[in-house]
Amino acid sequence: MGEAFVAVANDPSAIYWNPAGLASIQTREAAVSHVDWPAEIHYDHATLVLPSRRLGGSLAFQFGVLGTNIDETSETAPFGTGRTFTYSDVVAGMTFARRWTDKLLVGVGAKYLHEDLGTDIGAPAISAMLFDVGSIYYLGLGSVRIATSLSNFGSELKPSGNYVSPYSGEVRTYDGYDPPMVFRYGVAFEPIENATQRLTTSIEMNQPADNQQVLKAGLEWSYRRVFALRTGYNFRADAMKFSTGVGFASQFGSVRGTLDYAFTDGGPLGSIHRLSLGVRL
Repeated sequence: MGEAFVAVANDPSAIYWNPAGLASIQTREAAVSHVDWPAEIHYDHATLVLPSRRLGGSLAFQFGVLGTNIDETSETAPFGTGRTFTYSDVVAGMTFARRWTDKLLVGVGAKYLHEDLGTDIGAPAISAMLFDVGSIYYLGLGSVRIATSLSNFGSELKPSGNYVSPYSGEVRTYDGYDPPMVFRYGVAFEPIENATQRLTTSIEMNQPADNQQVLKAGLEWSYRRVFALRTGYNFRADAMKFSTGVGFASQFGSVRGTLDYAFTDGGPLGSIHRLSLGVRL
């Protein structure tokens, strides 16, 4: 849906897009996803959602790993030293969401981030706690809802240790930098919704902390809740403007399984493929 999902957020991936959406999940659900980004960067993520009557909402847990192998270069060997190293991000967190009224859903999450910038060749690492918060509000006009979320709120990220110049021997501390905080807000509704088919429309604005505002829009058409077609567009992107995807769902006894695939045209960056599997118990 072109990542226009803040006001839809109706599956376990809501832990990333808008934690408030987890409050709409009424049964135990688990999902795993894999993304192939350009430059042979891979991202794998798992989410488990556990509704709790005692808590009056849903608890969710997430674990994700992004990683790639990079050829080491230096000032004296700009084409490579012959060594490679691993760059990786690991995130693990917990989120709680609940329906405060018949119209308002709210979610709050905390996550631990560890970023390895190449410790196997002497580079630093970063560890930090980041926080997410989100809301979804149904206006009472059909299925129209508005939503907001703030992701990756926290203190600056600062590499550990010191940098020692290989030429002068000078010792310096690393500079810190702000986390990739993003504020999202949007609206979604279903102009068509009956026993046979449903059409979901969504429009969203993103405001990164360090970049210009982004406008995204998406559509999903589903047939009998077993087959879905999706498309979306990012109006401000230089690349990765157009996305499309397909989803399937099937019932196996008391277990419902889902399979979703998405394709994004990365332009000069190449194609981006995303695959996710879900289970509802």
